[in-house]
Amino acid sequence: MINSINNIVWLLKNRRHFRNWKKRKFSPPSPEFIKHDILKSNTLENCLWIESGTYYGDTTNMLSKIAKKVISIEADERLSNLAKKKFERTKNIEIILGKSEDLLKNILIKNYIYRNVCIYLDAHLCQDHLINKKTFGNEETGTPIKIELNVIESEKDNFDNINLLIDDIRLFDIDFQNYPSKNYLVDWCKKNNFKWEILHDIFVAKYTG
Repeated sequence: MINSINNIVWLLKNRRHFRNWKKRKFSPPSPEFIKHDILKSNTLENCLWIESGTYYGDTTNMLSKIAKKVISIEADERLSNLAKKKFERTKNIEIILGKSEDLLKNILIKNYIYRNVCIYLDAHLCQDHLINKKTFGNEETGTPIKIELNVIESEKDNFDNINLLIDDIRLFDIDFQNYPSKNYLVDWCKKNNFKWEILHDIFVAKYTG
């Protein structure tokens, strides 16, 4: 009975997004509620979640309900300040202003206490769709994924388990800006003993030390 009620609530809450997605014949990008379900299903016990790209904090808020701690990195000062104010009373959320390629390594080093870490990389070439303005990045530097992967590779053995989720996988392999190919991600996973799969528009890679 409870599950049925929850399902009805879920459908009512997401029906507009679902209809719009259906009109696009379920093509990527997936609606936010789909991405959130993927994040939830790929969390780890008592983990630290690191998110690149806070935006308006919807995903940050969701992660705070399934994580021991959430650290969200936002490169745009206005969005970072909005998030800090929004979450000032949420004890397990930390918002950091800056770029993930500059901050990720230090964040990992400072959080060895967490044996399980989940990383959601979503800070690609960014645009604030509510005000129709680019927040940071250009076509040459819009995707810091190679730098981020190098950082994770250097730090992976300091954790028991790492779940890595990379959004917008549809943009990898189409010679778009500075995105690497999907094969680049697959080869990196093979090199570093990550098991991988693609769920909707998210590349999911898992490591057990």
